[in-house]
Amino acid sequence: MDHLDPIPAEPIAGAVTPAPGDAVVAAEPPGADAVPQDVEAAPAVADAASSPGRRRRWIVAGGVVAAVVLGTIALVIALGTKPLPAAVQYLPGDSAIVFELRPELPGDQRQHLGNLLAHFPGFEDQSTLTQKLDEVLARIVDEASGGTVDYLSRIKPILAGPLAAGLSRDAFEHIADVDTQPRGLIVGTTDGTASCDSVLGPTSPLETHRGVELRSSSGGFACAIDGRHLLLGDTASVMAGIDAQLDHAGIDTSATFGAARKRIAGDQLALLYVNGSAIVEGMSKLVPILGAATVVASRVPEWVIIGLRVVDDAVQVEMQAAPVEAPALAADLPTIPPPAPGTFAEILPADAFGFVEAHGIGAGIERLIAQLKADPSQAAAIDQLEQALVVVGGADNIIAWIQDFGFAGLPLGDSAGGVVLVRGTDAGATAGRLAQVRNLLVLASTGTDITVRDSEHAGTAITTVDLGDLGTMLNGLGLGLDSSPVAPGVRLSFSLAAREDILMVGIGDGAIERLLDVDAAASLATSALYRRGLELTGGPIDAAGFAALDAIIARLIQLATSGAGGDAWTRDVKPYIEHLAAISASTTTTAAGTRARFVLIVK
Repeated sequence: MDHLDPIPAEPIAGAVTPAPGDAVVAAEPPGADAVPQDVEAAPAVADAASSPGRRRRWIVAGGVVAAVVLGTIALVIALGTKPLPAAVQYLPGDSAIVFELRPELPGDQRQHLGNLLAHFPGFEDQSTLTQKLDEVLARIVDEASGGTVDYLSRIKPILAGPLAAGLSRDAFEHIADVDTQPRGLIVGTTDGTASCDSVLGPTSPLETHRGVELRSSSGGFACAIDGRHLLLGDTASVMAGIDAQLDHAGIDTSATFGAARKRIAGDQLALLYVNGSAIVEGMSKLVPILGAATVVASRVPEWVIIGLRVVDDAVQVEMQAAPVEAPALAADLPTIPPPAPGTFAEILPADAFGFVEAHGIGAGIERLIAQLKADPSQAAAIDQLEQALVVVGGADNIIAWIQDFGFAGLPLGDSAGGVVLVRGTDAGATAGRLAQVRNLLVLASTGTDITVRDSEHAGTAITTVDLGDLGTMLNGLGLGLDSSPVAPGVRLSFSLAAREDILMVGIGDGAIERLLDVDAAASLATSALYRRGLELTGGPIDAAGFAALDAIIARLIQLATSGAGGDAWTRDVKPYIEHLAAISASTTTTAAGTRARFVLIVK
């Protein structure tokens, strides 16, 4: 580095220059009334800044600042990137299926899991979370193995960090061969004390592969210890795992796997990755049907990844899939509408048991029919179906007017009922289809036990259809009571009504009336549980579902505790399931692929 000349300091009027060796005391900062320096001092400052020594100091200072900025950026990137677990380095890069389990509870998952389990008996004290989890897992393993496997001594030592498991690309070729071992590999991160013998029981030397000793268990599996990792699987898979790690050819080097893994946001307790092309290739070898692989491959995404994480009061499962190229269809076919917020919750009562809904059903069915007609093996069957529907106006009359479809479960006093919801293109189209259905039902009831009657509720016309004795109807269809679970005297009825653009088909007495009485300000859409589920699953959506587990479980508890064994059920089961609050799910498909989320909410 060049020598930096000292910059001469300009004396300030009134200041005292300390003698050499004297202590220097910092001057008091000027107050608000301080008088600024004379502007005539500016030329002196400019002259100092223009000196060679001054310029070199600015260059050095700029370099230091740049280094600090670049270092900070690098640190942020390093801290913000979630490194792949070392265990996955043993899974070959072309693995068909990869599974990750994170028993060490990475990132925020320990705190979130503690918050979640605190809702359940025995987990209130989070300081004993690890001990409680060990107790639960030990009990599960003991019961599952009939007391032959001790969790703490044989399993926990290989769960000291990430665990990875995978199936090779050619694993499916050996599924049908009962004489061949399953092709797969499990890689556990040990605590340093685990050995093949301590985990599997007595093992014997098998061979050494690239400096790593392989041992054989009584079950015929190969086992190896490589540093802090224990490898377990068939001999070929264990060797392939060692090769993948040493040759830096593991799944961690796969760009496809890496890109898919980044699509799952947040720290995860578990991950499942499926290589779609590998699955299709393997299945085509297993079932070599001419042309089947091409047809299936066109509908299978290149990859699918599923992650599981905990978010304080919920368990969240997220699925991401690569986009699938849509088949070429006629330009005049309707397009699938883009994802949109759900609306059926706004017309359902707040105490509804739950519902499912899907958007763009009409367009989706029309496009599916077009795809089937383009398939020579399906064209004849579709033509016959379309000819049969001519009497009711054809397939377009039945399908084209449909926008959204849903089904909801409702409490009806001491019983339960349901309602089918169909949203049409507009109120006129919905009313027209309802009139057509009613006319067909009146015509079909002539000379039968079927009755059709009209009523009104909240200013809306309701048509109720009683199909008569269900057993008699089944007999008339050639299904005698001997083969039917329906007892004699059971009658089936349903009701139809239309409000604005929604056609409602109710099952159960009073189902339609309950919907017509709903006030939007007190609907299911205003429920705290529903809103929490919506927050976790996200939107807009193509399809969604919601189940009020608290209401459903309350009904089950009422039934279970009223019969024999109710005391034991109340003691052993109720304290746990009564904390389950709701299930919420959604799925969305865009040009980037498909995303689906499923959440279980506790209280």
